[in-house]
Amino acid sequence: MNPQSVNSNHPCPVVRPLGGLSGWQERRAKELMLRDMGSGVRISAIAEHCNLSRSHFSRAFKKVTGHSPQGWLVMMKIEKAKSLLTTSMPITDVVYECGFADHSHFTRTFSRLEGMPPKAWRRAFDHATSHTPQTPVIDRDIPNWRVHDNLADSVGQSRAQELHA
Repeated sequence: MNPQSVNSNHPCPVVRPLGGLSGWQERRAKELMLRDMGSGVRISAIAEHCNLSRSHFSRAFKKVTGHSPQGWLVMMKIEKAKSLLTTSMPITDVVYECGFADHSHFTRTFSRLEGMPPKAWRRAFDHATSHTPQTPVIDRDIPNWRVHDNLADSVGQSRAQELHA
């Protein structure tokens, strides 16, 4: 019996869920999926490398990661796409570099997971990184004249609103 599957005083750095993948299986599966991201990796082949059936592998993977193997792989593709979108690489090249079938599939998937299409995400990222701080605003309605900048924390803003009311 696996000491991690029962309550014991056995020190264990990571407690794995019962029925989940072992550490080596999880590492191997993720390495294989990430390595073959651009080419249509088959879940049955990954399961075979982990010495499991496809269905058992899928259930065990989901117990450990919280996502199906296909769902996890799509999330990793989108993360890779986001890192490539921060560069000047054309979006069409990003599509194929991340292993999507075509531009429309990529755009639909990206929009579903990120809430906006890739082009808008890139524009928002570029705007956020190149945005120069605005001139601070002096709020004369608050005693002792406070200087507010755009990065004021919510506690300071709520306190300012309390003093102003």
